[in-house]
Amino acid sequence: IRLSKHANLGEPMIKSQFIPSVDKRVSAWMEIQKRRKTQDLQTKPLPISITISREFGCEAYPLAIALKKRLDQHDDQSWTVIEEEMVAKITANEDIASHLEQNLGERSKYLDYIVSALLPYWKSQEQAYRPIVETVFALARQGNAIIVGQGAFAIARDLLNCYHFRLVAHVTFRAESWVRRAGISAERAEKLVQEKEAARIAFLSGFLNCDFDANNFHMIFNNSKMSIERIAELIVEFVSQ
Repeated sequence: IRLSKHANLGEPMIKSQFIPSVDKRVSAWMEIQKRRKTQDLQTKPLPISITISREFGCEAYPLAIALKKRLDQHDDQSWTVIEEEMVAKITANEDIASHLEQNLGERSKYLDYIVSALLPYWKSQEQAYRPIVETVFALARQGNAIIVGQGAFAIARDLLNCYHFRLVAHVTFRAESWVRRAGISAERAEKLVQEKEAARIAFLSGFLNCDFDANNFHMIFNNSKMSIERIAELIVEFVSQ
């Protein structure tokens, strides 16, 4: 589900600079799952997952990659960066979706709550969006996932193995970031970040009955005041405690 008809303008190009193709990431993720036993997820503490929310124009993908690099080294495990394309790929693959469902164990009451508590607008598109919600929820619960966007912090808000972080910055910084990354004019970039952020707020409220209140996150970082590497360092230090 797109946040608006222009929700991903320029984003595939931007993401490709930082993360491998979705097919490679799905294959790598499946290899990791083959090495894990279903009973481990049911009898051992769940490995953690991280969600990254951001105001449109903030540098979420570079942060996700920086986190993966640090966490791979810190935990001696393989972490997976998950964003819209990968969620869509997994949701559309019946074999992978079935694997996720099996490893969920006892169905979480909270997942049912998410679906039942959504606003009336949801009902017109529930059939299309519900599989995405379930996929994000299952991926977060599996652990060792860094989930960018997707409303993941709202979907997984009550999962005890999840940590939620958000990037914010002044509209000028976010517009300048898009000028550099997407090669568009400053005027177009500023209009774009404002439109997209408004669309995200409406989407989160309309579909997930949630907002970007600070209380929904473990930490919020000003992207214009701190480097991505420093933010990654602080997040790893925090979740490692």
